[in-house]
Amino acid sequence: MSESWANFAERLGSDLHLELAGSGSRRAALAEALRAAIQDGRLAPGTGLPPYRSLAVDLGIARNTVAATYSELVAEGWLTARQGSGTRVAERSAPLVRRRPSRPRITATAVPTHNLLQGQPDASAFPRKAWTTSTRRALTVAPDSAFGPGDPQGRLELRIALASYLARVRGVRAEPERIVICAGFSDALRLLFGGGVLRGPLAVEAYGLAFHRALLASTGVRTVPLGLDGHGSRTSELDDHDEVRSAL
Repeated sequence: MSESWANFAERLGSDLHLELAGSGSRRAALAEALRAAIQDGRLAPGTGLPPYRSLAVDLGIARNTVAATYSELVAEGWLTARQGSGTRVAERSAPLVRRRPSRPRITATAVPTHNLLQGQPDASAFPRKAWTTSTRRALTVAPDSAFGPGDPQGRLELRIALASYLARVRGVRAEPERIVICAGFSDALRLLFGGGVLRGPLAVEAYGLAFHRALLASTGVRTVPLGLDGHGSRTSELDDHDEVRSAL
């Protein structure tokens, strides 16, 4: 039976990176590298070290050199060695605490009772139970192809469901072949205007999201803000912007 990659990696000791520097003996260099790794926290207390043979193969040094180094560090209190549990970093060998530059204190801001800021929906209202049930049902019946690269327009099943929904709820007749699934409204704007499919100027609601207008500006599209009333955007204002109507 071929050896698994996990066993192979463990046997070679490839999960422990050490650099042996200095002009002294290999044993002294290994001991210093292990002490440094423990001191700076790369080897946390309780971490198991590779067996002698594994680390020796990985570093290209003699097995006896690794064994002697382990014994030395056990005697110094850096490591512990117990029958059946191997060699580990001693629990009392906590990393040195390094002084970090002080950071300005962040004062807690008051949380509003009713948050009406744009782009911050009430996450507590998310239908977790219904979402979990629907997701489990969809994953159970989904074909294998659904988990690989698919149609750039999106799954056909989803586009068919959307076409039916748009006709039933919004009164919009759309063929599934003419629907493109996007990763949100911003992604749709990038596809339409960033790819040069449409060009500006573009009329937008004056109180729309600022990052949507910024996204359009980054693609070179000029936006014309329209005011709002009780019925939505005041499209009558387009009479003052012939360039927008001609673009449409």
